[in-house]
Amino acid sequence: MTNQELVDKAVQIAKQTQMRDDLCSRSAIYGLQSVFDFIPDSLVKACASLAGGCGSASGSCGAYASCLLAVGLKFNSTMDEEAENPEAFPTKTAAAFNKYRDLFRAEMGTTLCPEIQEKLFGRSYKLYEPEEVQEYLSLPGHAEKCAEVVGTATRLAAEMLLGE
Repeated sequence: MTNQELVDKAVQIAKQTQMRDDLCSRSAIYGLQSVFDFIPDSLVKACASLAGGCGSASGSCGAYASCLLAVGLKFNSTMDEEAENPEAFPTKTAAAFNKYRDLFRAEMGTTLCPEIQEKLFGRSYKLYEPEEVQEYLSLPGHAEKCAEVVGTATRLAAEMLLGE
């Protein structure tokens, strides 16, 4: 497969999974796992906790956060590397997460779930309040719009992981 075909496959699986499960974080990392074999099942499982603005706390976008973990798996320095070379963190790890953050912000305008909600739906929702969760989940176009965000996060991470 070409790099573009790999990116397209990851995005397609991520969006389909989001439409089925409505767990942005797990859907994005699952899409990436379909293409990148270095992403373990345990990370896909753990990333479910990042949904809804990281633990339904209305914080960072779950799809962004889970893709950031995939970027870290590939690019971050190890503790041993940093012990040997203190410059490893700023030149390798921070450079990678800053690049992904900047790519995501350039497309979405923010990394925060409530601000993305505001952009997509005209207001934000407290995903730790059951009444607001129900309202949020029943919004017209909720599934499709969230799947687009998942697709964007996945595409940007896949392109970065492939070195594009």
